[in-house]
Amino acid sequence: MAKSVTIDELHLTIRIPGDLPDDAAEGVRETLAGDEFMSRLRRAVRVAVREFPALAVVRLSLTR
Repeated sequence: MAKSVTIDELHLTIRIPGDLPDDAAEGVRETLAGDEFMSRLRRAVRVAVREFPALAVVRLSLTR
């Protein structure tokens, strides 16, 4: 039997204004690609999940 089963997937869509200057858009891209952003996002997801006792049994993965 499988160790775990995927029951849901959530996708985060990040949008920027269409008229954002290229240098500002590049700053957004660099921030999103950085380790610090992913680390903080993982931490925030863990905090949110801990607020729901029924989710104590779930395993999460966050990928790019």
